[in-house]
Amino acid sequence: MKKLVTLAVVTLFVFTANAQQQGTQDLSLTAGFFTSNEILNIFEETISGSTFSNASTTPAIGLTYKYAIKDNWFFFADGVYQSITEDVNENNVKIGDVSHNFFAVGFGTEYHYIARDWFQMYSGGSIAYASQNSDYTTSSPNYEDESDGLFNYQINALGFRFGRSFAGVLELGFGYKGVVNAGISYQF
Repeated sequence: MKKLVTLAVVTLFVFTANAQQQGTQDLSLTAGFFTSNEILNIFEETISGSTFSNASTTPAIGLTYKYAIKDNWFFFADGVYQSITEDVNENNVKIGDVSHNFFAVGFGTEYHYIARDWFQMYSGGSIAYASQNSDYTTSSPNYEDESDGLFNYQINALGFRFGRSFAGVLELGFGYKGVVNAGISYQF
C-alpha cells in the first residue's frame, strides 16, 4: 500500500511540477469547424421549409484571452466570428443568395490538469451571447433580412497545448467554437 501511495504522489508531482502559475496570461487565435451555428442553420432551414443549396461555411475564427486566477485554473473571454453563404431556391431555380453572419462573445473557465512547460491538457466550458444577421439578396418578397440573438455555449471535453511560450492548441468539444478547434497560443 505504501508503494501505491508513493507512486500516486510521485505521478501527481511529475504532472503538475511545472504547473501554470497564478497570474499566467494566454492569448490565442483559433479556427473551429463543425459549430453549433452550422447545426442551428440546418435546423432553421428544415423548419422553414425553404430550399437552399451550395452552402459555403467559413471556419469559426476566435480570439481568446485567458488569465490564471489560481494555479492551473483559467478564466477567459473570447470572441468568435463565422459566416455561412448559400443559394436561395424556389421551385429548384436559384433566385438569389443569403449570407448568415454569426458573432459570439463568451466567458468561461478551464482547468489544466496536466500542466508541463511544453505540454498542457485541459477541459472547460463557456457561455456566450451570439448574434446572427441574415442578409438576403433576392427578388422574392418571401425573404427578408433578419437579425436575432441567442445564448450559446462551448464545452471543451479535451484541450491540448503543445509548446512553451508560443504553442499550438487543439480542442475537441462542441458549441460555438466547433467540434474541432485549432490554432496558436502565446502564454506570458
